[in-house]
Amino acid sequence: MPVLRRVSTLCLLLTLAAGAFSSVLVINPAQAADPAQSGDPVQDSDTIVIGFTALPRSLDPGDAYDFTSWEVLQHLYTGLVRQKPGAFTTSALAEYDPANDDDIIGVYGYELALAEAVDISDDRLTYTFTLREDAAFDDGTPITAQIFADSLVRAQNLGTGAVQAITPYIDNFQANGERELVFRLKQPTPYFLALLALPPYFPVHPNLPNNEARFDPVNSSELIGNGPYQLASFAYGEELVLRANPDYRYGPAARTETIVLRAYPRSQDLRNAIRDREIDIAWRSLYLGHVLELEDANIAGLTISKVPSTRVYYVYMNHSEEVYEDETTSSRPTISTLPRRPFSVPQVREAVTLLVDRPSVTDVYLEGNATPLTSVVPTLFPDAYEDIWPMVPDVDSANEKLIEAGYNNNNDQNRLAFSLFASQSSYGVLYAAAADELASESFTPTDYINRGARNASVSQGSAQDFANELSNGRLQIALFAWTPIVPHPHAYLWPLAHSSQPLPSNGAFSRDEFDSRLEDAALLDDPAAQGQLYREVSRLLYNEYALIPVWQDDIQVLAWDDISGVLVEPNFLLRYDQLYRE
Repeated sequence: MPVLRRVSTLCLLLTLAAGAFSSVLVINPAQAADPAQSGDPVQDSDTIVIGFTALPRSLDPGDAYDFTSWEVLQHLYTGLVRQKPGAFTTSALAEYDPANDDDIIGVYGYELALAEAVDISDDRLTYTFTLREDAAFDDGTPITAQIFADSLVRAQNLGTGAVQAITPYIDNFQANGERELVFRLKQPTPYFLALLALPPYFPVHPNLPNNEARFDPVNSSELIGNGPYQLASFAYGEELVLRANPDYRYGPAARTETIVLRAYPRSQDLRNAIRDREIDIAWRSLYLGHVLELEDANIAGLTISKVPSTRVYYVYMNHSEEVYEDETTSSRPTISTLPRRPFSVPQVREAVTLLVDRPSVTDVYLEGNATPLTSVVPTLFPDAYEDIWPMVPDVDSANEKLIEAGYNNNNDQNRLAFSLFASQSSYGVLYAAAADELASESFTPTDYINRGARNASVSQGSAQDFANELSNGRLQIALFAWTPIVPHPHAYLWPLAHSSQPLPSNGAFSRDEFDSRLEDAALLDDPAAQGQLYREVSRLLYNEYALIPVWQDDIQVLAWDDISGVLVEPNFLLRYDQLYRE
């Protein structure tokens, strides 16, 4: 078994479809920093210092498309809708009562912000928003419906990653007068209101040059927002300083005057900084191995919080009987080289499903820093959660299925042969090694699978190559991660099951039964009724042995015990405005 504490790497996101993140272009570096300089002891009760290994790549809402940039932007701006703090915590979910729900219609965990009302057409394609009369930027410039429309046009013209949050969903939009904004969708999308809480939909100030060029955050007069914080300074790649907005009126005021985001070149530097109390919080991205080192050290006053995230790892099995010409050659190491498609046989897929050993990864290899998952949709969504995949491997039943499929244990030629594919460049060394551990612990106990299956086939190629081969149906079996663009069950099941999406379509497991239920769910407001349809889709996926949910990632954040209000949302958002020093 690999030693986890000797493996340290950043888990990267898979760029698979709209809703998975990609890299963005950078902005110009800043010149001056705030008086809170690197190396200063953390003492100021009005200042909290958060350590990162990488600061935002962009502070332009129309350009940014990565979690770090979005996190900062959601404190500098307020959109039509916002995510309610803590709505997805275990306690909030346990106390949730739909009868007393004050969320906007059909979307749990979100509320109106700059919009005071929304009207949704019966076909769920037209959303008409009425803006608050007092909607304005920090300099007093009114935020009108036309400013929202112009901001969306600007994002489309920039053409960077941020448009992936817009173009797959929006057919058109228009401003009707000062306060009415109308969206027309391409298809019903039950999480559309949650999308509006993301930076690509934020209003940007009309002072931007040509309304198309990315602005330079060094010039604070250009970055005029309307959020709970304002940008004080940004030394690109080094330090970013936020000041509480004294005039913020679209939600609770920030609890701490100054938030400093400080960059460290490596995870071990960030580990040392939190250990030596140079910073109050260690956040993005402290490698899991370093988290475990600090946990073992049992440092008095240092707390480690773990939060289940929206990122889920699945095993994909391609149902197609088609064999590509280059699949039978050994000259193409980036795809499976088996001479036929064993996963077109239902008994083979069922056998693999019965053999998967989740706890070997979550409890042993990752040492409890992930949650074994037996539902396509994680526990964050109780109405849609369907716990039906087996948690404990059943080797005897798996052997019976392999015998039914024509395999025996006489020799390697008669055993099932395959290799679980994984991508190191997509997820890093740690999770590539976890794939290897999963293969070893899951497929070693049976004598009906070739010994070659006991090790994962780890690609050294690019993340984009892996994403393309997976979505194009050129892999037979693979471990991949899915991170939905917003926390909603539809944002899992639609890309993973609907025939319009590349993964199920090219993997030959799309079905009319999946499509009809997902399309019906998109027209409903009632979470319970939606959840029933989502659970039916999960059961159908299980009956087809189409996907195997394996684990749900945890998010780790470290903080000293005099810092309160540490709230990390499952969609990788740390709430700066909730933080305060005791």
